[in-house]
Amino acid sequence: MNMQDEKEKIDKLRLIVQEAENTGNLQLMASILADDLTVIAPGSPVINTKAGGVDFLKSWFDAFTIQISYVSQDIEIREDLAYEWDVYHQTTTDKTTGEKASEVGRILWIYKKCDDQWLQHFIIWNTEN
Repeated sequence: MNMQDEKEKIDKLRLIVQEAENTGNLQLMASILADDLTVIAPGSPVINTKAGGVDFLKSWFDAFTIQISYVSQDIEIREDLAYEWDVYHQTTTDKTTGEKASEVGRILWIYKKCDDQWLQHFIIWNTEN
């Protein structure tokens, strides 16, 4: 396994996530989620499936316009799992009220390799503000 090539694949996934969130593209986002996805988000129940993750994202995309950027801090690959630590900066605009909110936080994405493709397997984040 060429680690540089694998890290470049992870870099591309981060850009896909960023594009999907910034455009509200649910189909694009769903394309990189593992079936056994787990998400732990501040103030939300734990999500344990891809379908649950898609439902969560749909409600988020329906309610808000999102502007988010991710900055990778580190990527570590161990066989069929990859760990990526990022810092994110996000501004959301409520589609009903126009109210804006901004936050900065840290996120851990754990990817797993399925049929030679990296998919998001576990996502956990917290806010710094």
